[in-house]
Amino acid sequence: MDLRSPPPPAEARELPRAQRRASFSAVKALRLRSLSISSQVSSSSEGDLSSPNNRRKRTLTKNRTFETLKEDLVRRPSKSSTEDNEQASISTRPTTPSGTGSRANSVYGDSATVIKSGPLQPETSILKSKKEFLVLTPLALIKFKSRSAAIERFPQISASSTTLNALPSVDSACSLKDCGSCGANGEFYIPLEKIVSAFNDEGTRPSFGIEVWWNDIKKAAFSYLQLDFSLPDDRDDWLKQIRHTTKTRTKSTLEEPTPSDVELELKQLLGAQQKDGQLEIYPVVPRRPCTITKANSIEVKKGWRDNSSFYMAFAKNTCILAQYTRTSISQKVTPTLVQFGLVTLSKVNIILNDERFDLVFRLPLEKPQKLELSSRHHRSISSKLYKSDTYLKPAWPLWTRREVFCIDGEAPQMPLPNGEDYGGFRTTLEAFVQGYDCASVEWAVEWKNVRHPPQFCLLKPKDQPKYSALQLLAVLRALRFNDFFKSLSFRGIDFASLSGAFDNSSRLESTVWLSRTGKRSLTRPEFEIVENSSVLCQEIVALLLGSESIRHVDLSDVLRCETTIPSSESNEPGSSPWDRGCEVVPPILLLWKSLQTRCNSISFDGNPLGVPDIAGLARVLQNRPDFLKALSISRCSLDENALALLWEGLHEQRDTIESLDVSHNPCRIEAERISETLQDARRLRHLNLAGSIKGNMKGPLFRPWSATSTPQPWHLEELNLSGWKVNFDTLCSIMKFIELDESRCLRRLTLTNCGLSGEMATGILCRLGAGRDVHLSLSENPLEVGSTDWIDIIHGNEAPRMLHLDMIQFQHESNFNRLLKALAQNKTIEFLSMVGTGPPNRASSKTSELLSEFFKSNDTLRFLDLSGYSGKLEDGHLGWGLSGAMGGLKHNSTLRQFRVRNHDVGAAEDVTELCRVLAANKGLAMFDCRYNNFSHDQFSQIVHALDFNRQIISFPLSDDDKKYAVGREKAMFLQNPGRSDRSFQIKKSKSVESRLEGLLKWVDEYWQSETSKVQDILERNRDDPLNRLLELEGEFIDAWEDDSLPSWLVPVSRTGDKGKEVCHSPL
Repeated sequence: MDLRSPPPPAEARELPRAQRRASFSAVKALRLRSLSISSQVSSSSEGDLSSPNNRRKRTLTKNRTFETLKEDLVRRPSKSSTEDNEQASISTRPTTPSGTGSRANSVYGDSATVIKSGPLQPETSILKSKKEFLVLTPLALIKFKSRSAAIERFPQISASSTTLNALPSVDSACSLKDCGSCGANGEFYIPLEKIVSAFNDEGTRPSFGIEVWWNDIKKAAFSYLQLDFSLPDDRDDWLKQIRHTTKTRTKSTLEEPTPSDVELELKQLLGAQQKDGQLEIYPVVPRRPCTITKANSIEVKKGWRDNSSFYMAFAKNTCILAQYTRTSISQKVTPTLVQFGLVTLSKVNIILNDERFDLVFRLPLEKPQKLELSSRHHRSISSKLYKSDTYLKPAWPLWTRREVFCIDGEAPQMPLPNGEDYGGFRTTLEAFVQGYDCASVEWAVEWKNVRHPPQFCLLKPKDQPKYSALQLLAVLRALRFNDFFKSLSFRGIDFASLSGAFDNSSRLESTVWLSRTGKRSLTRPEFEIVENSSVLCQEIVALLLGSESIRHVDLSDVLRCETTIPSSESNEPGSSPWDRGCEVVPPILLLWKSLQTRCNSISFDGNPLGVPDIAGLARVLQNRPDFLKALSISRCSLDENALALLWEGLHEQRDTIESLDVSHNPCRIEAERISETLQDARRLRHLNLAGSIKGNMKGPLFRPWSATSTPQPWHLEELNLSGWKVNFDTLCSIMKFIELDESRCLRRLTLTNCGLSGEMATGILCRLGAGRDVHLSLSENPLEVGSTDWIDIIHGNEAPRMLHLDMIQFQHESNFNRLLKALAQNKTIEFLSMVGTGPPNRASSKTSELLSEFFKSNDTLRFLDLSGYSGKLEDGHLGWGLSGAMGGLKHNSTLRQFRVRNHDVGAAEDVTELCRVLAANKGLAMFDCRYNNFSHDQFSQIVHALDFNRQIISFPLSDDDKKYAVGREKAMFLQNPGRSDRSFQIKKSKSVESRLEGLLKWVDEYWQSETSKVQDILERNRDDPLNRLLELEGEFIDAWEDDSLPSWLVPVSRTGDKGKEVCHSPL
């Protein structure tokens, strides 16, 4: 009896054909779709999915009759159709959907449609094979305990022994971790929309296997099914069909990949990190535990993924791998989180035709960490990683990403951010700081009073003595390829944490050898040198080669101690050619020699330079004349030979050099040799030869104008000849230059300890004129010799705005008193320093009265330093006279900064007048009275008076004052051990030593408590909005030397414009 149903009408026959066309179009569109970077890598797998199926489909359909096709449509199999279906089950050809269902069922599939089916391999340990059977439908992947059970559920799968005998030997095995999804007939049901990943088994079994992981709702965890095949083609066919069908199913259901409760919990745990953006979460399957990639073979604990679920979450700067492990469904589990900085991603390995991928993260100076994962969202994850890398490092060129991601062709570059992001620097720095898991750094951007604005400035840390290696690397790498800044300043930043560090054995990132635009690059030998060098050398090369906008770098005082890196301690094969000398010099010389940097201005101040450094520098300057714009090597411990060798190179740069500083080195150069170079240095603007000139000479040291027929005066801005006895010809050259209109750009003239007499000083002051914006230093000169008319010039308001008269040896008190009278009436000087200057003996009553009148009458000064000199004899201190004279400051409302150190004010015992000044003065914002030998009682009185002042925001303290107070009490106790201890809250003791120990401890703690009160007072005043209106010039703030000044105190120029913008990173 023929059980086949009658043929369906023509409409029903047309419907599946249309569906097949639509399905083919979708596959074709999928192949042609333009995806992100991850889809570029994986697109070949989709192409492999459709092409074999289409070819197999065309081959099988060619010989099929119309009757056979009708039997497929009505899903009532006969013997002939069973044979075709059985062959289709073994092949990868999807079974045609039934035509009896609705159009919606044809599109989305139904539970009775079989896409692929086939027997599974029995386990070899079982004598009687369990012929389990696997069926793939549009809704689920189902495993049956036998083929007959599968046929009972899906009749279109017929049982034909002859057909089975004709089949190839397909082995099957099923390793089941959870039986909760098994039905009564041994069915194992996996909903396709719950599948997390299906990938090749990486175990040691001799067969070819597949692991299928899904989110088991009953367990509230991931479960997996392991399928083994004897032939790789069978495994590949099943894997492609499972992945393709799962993708179709998830698109139709639109189910979220992450459960809502997991997403909510992760958002709460990572709320601080995802506040700036949306938190993206994807389920993943770790193929191996997260380990440091030191050895390929690592023992994996059995069952380490049992009862667990895994998710990868992406915040703005980090990605987090979260593991939930449950022992019961009702148990609330706090996930185990492993965090990685997105900028630490060193390599992305994507396996073609599979959902597996590897992520390698690495912190600098550490071993890499490898994540071996699998997920059906692998494209979204790799695309997210690429987009994050592009967003967090917008200034980095595409070639840096080619080494991390697999990129074919050109990928679009994201536009550089504008505005307050400084060419992407703020975003990149925040990403590196958070990715390296280190504290934030202090930095600023300067626009005024810098040679090449804008200038990036790394400031000293506030809560730690120096920056760590990771903090420094975060800053240096955030500055890579940045073309916004024109100059960089690391002045005073200790690079010791990076000095001598090598990171070549574990480093996956390539050495920077190409600039951002590709216009500059290293040769192979140069690349090899950099490749084998220390981390600091590599970072400097990357900084100056990568960016094409940097003109000036300030590396002053970054390596105060000479560093020598023995090759035996570097843990690197071979020795670096930069093992000796200062570590920051050779990378700059390499780039200068190869013409691969635009930086032609450098400062090495305070870094001891070795013989290789000076020899290399001199060689580069000689071989490449007329390129250097500025060089500063002050306090670099250069001996006479080093200076002479360096000067030979500087002589070749005389036509282009604009700024030169070789001051304060142990040895000096002959004046005649210096003069030969300076005669042709027409472009000089900054010249500092303090302590560098020796010997006498005929004629002037230099002529600040051209020797040609048409004089072209220099445009000097700073000149320092301190420490050399200036001859008359040189002094005449200076005064002639001051008379020229071109000297209006002169800002600083320093002639300290130059043997100037009073007559010479008078000549200079007369030519400078009244109120000129010049910082003039006439310190340590015998100004009483010859004439004191310069005092009358000050009285007549013919002095510049800023004047240094430090360490003037007055031989007559009358001359000092004349100076006080002149200063009281002066209306031009705003900055005055008289450190160590005073009467020949202790201040008399008349001197004290004049000093008090000076404090009271002068309404022009903003900065005043009357400190004593610590190395001077005590009879040179103003002492008691100064303590009484300070009463004149009570009504002074114009003075902002007052420093009075090293005057032994504490010896007066009565500090009442000083306390009254602190309590009553309404103008002072900064007061410094350190090193005045105060007792603990006097210090307490001063703190009590300071509490009444609401304007002072700076009151520097010193541990030396506390040590003096403790030592003073110790001396007094030893002189009279039996004196009354009523003023000290200590217990009586029979032992003198224990009484002394208790006394000193009490004084120390008492001083500390008063110090805490001072800090509280300063914080109170700094938080007052009225005090934030304070405006001080940059030179005034720099001269104050207080690192604890508030960040809102921004230097201003004379026009009132801000000269520095402090940009603390918001981390």
